Amino acid sequence: MPENIDNNSFVFGIDLGTTFSAISYIDEFKKPVIIPNMENKLTTPSVVNFSGADSYVVGDEAVNRMLADPTNTVSFIKREMGGKDYKLTFYDKSYNPQEISAKILAKLKKDSEAYFQNKGLNIEVKDAVITVPAYFGMEQRAATKDAGDIAGLNVLNILNEPSAAALSYGINNLNADKTVFVFDLGGGTFDVTILELNGNDITMLASDGDAQLGGKDWDDKILIYCVENFKKENEGIDPQDDPDSYQELYDRVLKAKISLSTRPKTTIITSAGGKTSKVEMTIEKFEELSKDLLDRCRFCSEAVLEKAKKKWSDIDTVLLVGGSTYMPMVRKLVKEMSGKDPSTDVNPDICVAQGAAWYGFFQKTEKIIDEKRKLPGGEKEAEIAKKTLLGSLPPIKVTECVAKSLGIIVFDDKRNEIVYKLIKEQTPIPCEVLNEDFSYLDDGQKDLLLKLTEGEGDKPDEVSTIGKVELHDLPPRKCGDVIRIILKYNKNKILEVEVEDVETHKKAQGKVELVGGMSESDKSQAIILHKSQEQE
Repeated sequence: MPENIDNNSFVFGIDLGTTFSAISYIDEFKKPVIIPNMENKLTTPSVVNFSGADSYVVGDEAVNRMLADPTNTVSFIKREMGGKDYKLTFYDKSYNPQEISAKILAKLKKDSEAYFQNKGLNIEVKDAVITVPAYFGMEQRAATKDAGDIAGLNVLNILNEPSAAALSYGINNLNADKTVFVFDLGGGTFDVTILELNGNDITMLASDGDAQLGGKDWDDKILIYCVENFKKENEGIDPQDDPDSYQELYDRVLKAKISLSTRPKTTIITSAGGKTSKVEMTIEKFEELSKDLLDRCRFCSEAVLEKAKKKWSDIDTVLLVGGSTYMPMVRKLVKEMSGKDPSTDVNPDICVAQGAAWYGFFQKTEKIIDEKRKLPGGEKEAEIAKKTLLGSLPPIKVTECVAKSLGIIVFDDKRNEIVYKLIKEQTPIPCEVLNEDFSYLDDGQKDLLLKLTEGEGDKPDEVSTIGKVELHDLPPRKCGDVIRIILKYNKNKILEVEVEDVETHKKAQGKVELVGGMSESDKSQAIILHKSQEQE
C-alpha cells in the first residue's frame, strides 16, 4: 500500500449484523479486503457489555463476560432497530438500539484505524456504506443511519444486504446475464431477494422477508427442548430461572448447533439447582424441532418468486448469505426448493461487507468522474479519472426497488380511513408519482393533513406512519376540489412529498429522510455520551 495514500480515498463497507459484524474496503489493487479486528478475526460478535457507567467492551470480550455478567450484556440488538420505545438500562443510563449499535460500529472503526496504523498509515475510517435487510422499513433504516452518526461515521448510503451480496458475486461474473436468488439467513433476520445481472447492471426485482426470523430461533428450539426435558426429570426445576444456569445452557446450545453442522448427533448437558441431565440431540430431531422455521423460509421464498413473476426454473444462481445458512437443513431446503446447488462463489460470512465496500467504491468513483466532467475539457478529464480510478473495471450500476409500498391515509366514500398506495412495492428506485385523484373531504375546509405510510396493509393500523405534510390557511375549499400529490423516492432512500391545492396553486412540501426516532437534540446528546465513554 503506497505511503502517500489519500486519507479520504476509501469508502468502508459495513455489515452490521445481528450476531456478527464485519468491515471492508477496496484496496489500491481493486480487491476487497476484510479488515481483521484487534483479535485478528474477520468478523466481530455484535455483543456489547457495559462494564461501568463510562466504559464498555464489544465483541469477543463481551461474549466472554456474558456468562459472568448477563444483566449488563446485550446481543441481538438489530432485531429492535427502529423500535421507538425500546430502551435498555445499564448502570443507571438508558440506551436505545441506535446507541448500542453505535458501540459495535465504533469497535469496527477503532480496530480498522489500528489496522492501518500498524501499516504505518494514518487513515480515518469515516465514509461508510452500511447494510440492512432488504425488508427493513424506513424507520429501521433510519435507526441504522443514526447509529452510524453516533459512532462518528459519515453514512453515505444504507444498502440492502442482498444487493451487496449480489454485487460481491457480480464483480466476478461481469457480462453474464443471470437471474440470482439471494437467500439471506442471518442470526436474527431473514431476507429473500431476486436480482437480475445484465452485463454490468444489477437490478433488484423483488424482496420478501421476516425481520423476526434467524439463527437465534433455531438456537431457541434446542434450548426449549433441553429446558422441558430438564423440568420433566427434575420436578419442574427451570434452568431459565437462574441467570448463570441459563447462560451456561445457552452457550452449550450454540456449540451443539455448530457441532450438528458436521456431526450426526451431539450431547447437551443441562445443570441447575444442583441437578444435571443430558440430552442427545440428533440432526433428525433438530430438523423436526425446526420444521416450522423451515416452513417460514419456504413461504417467504415462494412469495418472492410470485412477486417477481418467476419460477424456480428461471433462477440461474442461488446465493447463500449469512452464517445460519451453514446449517445442513437450510442448505437441503434450498436445494429441494430450487433444484440447484447453491453457488460457492461468495463467502456467506463476509460477502455483504465486501459488496458494501464495492458499492461505496463505485459511488465515490462516479462522484469524482462527474466532478471532472464539469472542468474545462471535462470529458477528457473524466475519461482520465475513470481509467485511473477503475482500471480495467467497468462502472457497475445497482438498482434497488421499493421493499414496502409507500402511500397516504385517505377517506373512502363511507368516511372510513384507508391506505392508498402511491408507490407500490417492487417499484425501481428512483421513482416519482403524480396523482390528482384526491379531493377535499368537507365544504369550507381550510387545512389539510397528509399522513405518509409504509407497508402493505389497507388500514392505518396495518401500516407504519412515517411522516406528514400539512397545508394551512387555505381559502375555504369545496368538497371535491382537486388536490395534487407528488411523491418522489430517490436513490438515497429519501422520500420527498409535495401537496398542492390545484385551484390556488398553494403548496406544501415535506421530506421523509433517514431520520429515526431520535430528534437532532437527542442524537447530539447520544454523540456526547458516546464520546465520553471508552472501549476498554
